[in-house]
Amino acid sequence: MSNRDVDAALKWLKDQSKNPSQSWHNLCQSSCRQAYKMPAYGSSAKQAWANVDKKYRTAITNYKDNEWWASVPRGAILYSTAGTYGHAWVADSDETAWSVDYKRNGKIDRVPIRIPGWSTYYKATVGYITGAQYYADNKHIFKGLQSGYFDGKIPPLENVMAANDDRTLASAAVWRLACRLSDLGYGNWKASPIKYTQVYPVKAVEAYNEKHGPNMEDKSQYGPKMHERLFA
Repeated sequence: MSNRDVDAALKWLKDQSKNPSQSWHNLCQSSCRQAYKMPAYGSSAKQAWANVDKKYRTAITNYKDNEWWASVPRGAILYSTAGTYGHAWVADSDETAWSVDYKRNGKIDRVPIRIPGWSTYYKATVGYITGAQYYADNKHIFKGLQSGYFDGKIPPLENVMAANDDRTLASAAVWRLACRLSDLGYGNWKASPIKYTQVYPVKAVEAYNEKHGPNMEDKSQYGPKMHERLFA
C-alpha cells in the first residue's frame, strides 16, 4: 500500500468536504473511487463490492467485532450491502471515515467509522477492499478489475440527452456511454466504439433498460436515473 496514494485520496475527500465540486447525494461509490482516480467499477456500492476479486477483499464475519473495526487500515474503502444500492465509505485514522450524506445531505464529511445511527448499513457491513491503493502500469486501473473501453470520465448528462434527442449526433459523451454499456455487457460491438464517430447506442440502451429500467414503452430512452446507475 502506498501511503502517498492514501494521503492524496484522503486529502481529496477533505477538500471535497470543504469545497465540493458537485452534490454527492447518493454518490458514495463514485466519491470513493474518484478519491483514488479509479474508473467506475460498479453501478452501485453493492455492485462494486460484488465486482471486486475476493483476493482484494477483507471480509467481516461479525459487525460487532471490535478488533476487526480497529484493524481497518487507513484509506481502505468499506462496503455495506444494505438496501438496493449498499454504501461505500473511506476509512481514515482513529476509527473515523469519510462518507457522503451522513452529516449533511449531498456533502462529504468525516464521521465515526461505524456510522452510528445508520444501523441498517452498519449491520450489513461486509468488509473493505485492500486493492484500492494499488495501480497497474501507473494508469490508475485497479488491479483485478477489467478496465474495458470506458475511460472513467463521467459524461455530462445534458450531452448524453442531446444524443438521445438527435440520434445522428456523435460526441465524446455518447462514445463514453457506448463504452460503459459495452463494458457491462450490453451491445454487440465487434471492436471498441470510436470516439466522435459513435452515435447513440439504441440497441445497447434498450437491452440495459430491459433489465434495469422502469416499465416504459420506449426502452431506447435515456434519463437521469439511468445516468446515475451507470456512472455512480
